[in-house]
Amino acid sequence: MAGVLEPITFTLKVDDETKDLIIPKEFIKDFDFHGEHLMIYVRVTGPDTGKVTEFFEDTIDESFQIETTKNNGETISDEFILTSIYQDEGPPISVDIDSEPPMVRAMLDFKKK
Repeated sequence: MAGVLEPITFTLKVDDETKDLIIPKEFIKDFDFHGEHLMIYVRVTGPDTGKVTEFFEDTIDESFQIETTKNNGETISDEFILTSIYQDEGPPISVDIDSEPPMVRAMLDFKKK
């Protein structure tokens, strides 16, 4: 169970530029927020997989504004620091005619700022 009622919005400030990434709740596979720790597991399929990979590239120790609503109605809107990330892309490229759509999985660990 994903644990969210709406998409998750990630906002990252780089220099004077603000970048946003919105991940629909259908792609959120797990959302766990306890105390100061937030873990989010996403699995994005389709043509937008590259956006997820590029958005989080080289962002360890960066500060993100994260906004969503948990299943219990609690609103999350706070700053978090990305402490670790695991990403993998798949399925592997093949010569099959009926190949699966592109996919990226990301496990994101944050601590509250």
